[in-house]
Amino acid sequence: MGVLDGKVAVVTGGAGLLGTEYSRLLAKYGAKVLINDTNPDAADKLVKEITKAGGTASAFIGGVESWEKAGRIIDACVQKYGRIDCLVNSAHKTAAKPIWELSEEELDVSLNIHLKGHFACAHHASKHMVKQKSGSIVTVSSRALTGHPGLSPYAAVKGGIVSATFSWALELAAHGVRVNCINPAAVRPKEGEPEVKHMQWHWDFRLDRMSWYAPVPGPKSVAPLIVYLVSDASKWVTGQVIFLSGDTLAIMRHPKEEKFAFMPNGWSFEDIERYFKETIGATLEKPGMGAGQYAWYEGVR
Repeated sequence: MGVLDGKVAVVTGGAGLLGTEYSRLLAKYGAKVLINDTNPDAADKLVKEITKAGGTASAFIGGVESWEKAGRIIDACVQKYGRIDCLVNSAHKTAAKPIWELSEEELDVSLNIHLKGHFACAHHASKHMVKQKSGSIVTVSSRALTGHPGLSPYAAVKGGIVSATFSWALELAAHGVRVNCINPAAVRPKEGEPEVKHMQWHWDFRLDRMSWYAPVPGPKSVAPLIVYLVSDASKWVTGQVIFLSGDTLAIMRHPKEEKFAFMPNGWSFEDIERYFKETIGATLEKPGMGAGQYAWYEGVR
């Protein structure tokens, strides 16, 4: 008996780098999996692999970038399996350019597939889950939300996904539906190279040198967190952002105000100019994944 026996899961982007591992492991632990992807060959190949291994899976080919398309995915799942217990939003596509080279069309790709796609799929899935009074939605963000040069559209939508996760968790808690977010880090291992287990946290992170991409653990190391978050073992967990890669499991603190400074009669420009650096400005943080100490006290350049 698997911990997900009787559960039905939809994985968007389910035949991609991370989505493939999510789909495989969900099926291994007993879930019936609807694999949504825009690549029919990859999706069909994965369905055959899962079925041959004794699991249950089917493919639905289509995008997530509109309310209508997302509705078709969820409807296909309910029509085939009778319900939906888990939604894993893993569809991915983005542009990799600095802001001064970015086009509106390239921005729209990230906005539609990541952010709108998350909203659209969650909208349709949650309607069924509210009626069932149970369910788990897993959103997929990225540590890029803390700042990633050359990937600002991706970073922005991933930040939006985290904020949406907090709101949906609050909205759906009374209906027995949990919503959590994962912040994975994974790179496809090169053929012949040993699998990396250790996740490093500090890099020389400049626009002209993306040294953080090596070494990074592979996608298999992330999938166990998906199984946990959609299983009943985590029925007490909602509204959280959790990181997993290789040997490292971590939780992201919720954004909130801290390092307060007070001026009894309110703050003037002169007050802020005089006291900012020695009060809240004394602990400024440099943006970016795994960033070190704040580097710009003497000016950005």
